Amino acid sequence: MGADVMIERISETSPRLKARITGAIYLLTILTGIFAQGFVSGSLVKAGDAAATATNILTHRGLFQLGFAVYLVEMACQIAMTALFYDLLKPAGRSVSLIAAFLGLTGCISKLLAASFSSPPCSSWEARTT
Repeated sequence: MGADVMIERISETSPRLKARITGAIYLLTILTGIFAQGFVSGSLVKAGDAAATATNILTHRGLFQLGFAVYLVEMACQIAMTALFYDLLKPAGRSVSLIAAFLGLTGCISKLLAASFSSPPCSSWEARTT
């Protein structure tokens, strides 16, 4: 199946199905975010104690890596959700939908950059500021 055929099938998909797919991806984004930032970060990061945090990360290396992988899945879902929202909202106003998609993708990029330069990558804001 060629790319042209796939693009044509996607464009022929009903708005209701696209909305359901978008909702499912939105739910997946929420659940992966809760796991990566709530459970993994909450169990590994000890606020105000960098040595304990480093020890936890080294001791639970598999959990740390799983949390980062799930975080990347969250970002992929968020990018897909932004593209689907753009397609769904295009009939309401193409320029406003394009601006919303641009802002959504900008947020995804900044979040990915922040995660790749922070240590640990999926630590929550509260843990870093307290």
